[in-house]
Amino acid sequence: MLKFFQDKREVVAIMSEKSEGSMRIFKSGKNDKNREDFFKNNKIHNNILFSAEIVHSNKVALVNKNSPKLIEGVDALVSKDNIFLSVTVADCIPVYFYDEKNKVIAIAHAGWRGIVNGIVGNVVDKMLEIGGDINNIKIAIGPGLRVCHFEIREDILDDFSRWIEYVIKRDNKIFVDLFGIIKKELFNKGIVDLDIFDSGRCTFCNEASYFSYRRDKPGEIEAMIAVIGLK
Repeated sequence: MLKFFQDKREVVAIMSEKSEGSMRIFKSGKNDKNREDFFKNNKIHNNILFSAEIVHSNKVALVNKNSPKLIEGVDALVSKDNIFLSVTVADCIPVYFYDEKNKVIAIAHAGWRGIVNGIVGNVVDKMLEIGGDINNIKIAIGPGLRVCHFEIREDILDDFSRWIEYVIKRDNKIFVDLFGIIKKELFNKGIVDLDIFDSGRCTFCNEASYFSYRRDKPGEIEAMIAVIGLK
């Protein structure tokens, strides 16, 4: 299990690993035991855990204690309540946000479609709307598909036209640095480099630790869970 913001006492920010089992939500309850064990081991109560549906969008939802447990149609969640927010990932990038002074938390499932359409900037905007301060927001970027393995085809190259500096062509292949785009978007919003932590880990490269949809090409997606919450 990975931990972030460990110097901040009031927040829990963690991500499961492959050894803890798949955390993808199924209506059948298939992975419920894995999820329940993970939550129990980390003292997270299901009744205050809220999950984004994951639709590969740039949509962000504001969540409170009275929200539905599954927030449909979004890939990022923001809150000021003492609750836990979660997303699942399996190559897409979990991004954690925390404003310690104003007690605002957020988490994003940053897939390439969400990234090029500004999901991390949208999260920052939503945090500011509810009283966050750009000078107090800290960021942690978890494992995901890094430039070494995020290869794209010519047919979607235009989607990255705003971020051409992060497109690398080599050996007749096209690769994109999604982490670079995320950081640039955060810089554009006014967050400084010192307030951004990057785990530096690639899900594809670390087979023992992480599920990777692109590496494993499973018939059924297996995923880690990323959670942030105020104690």
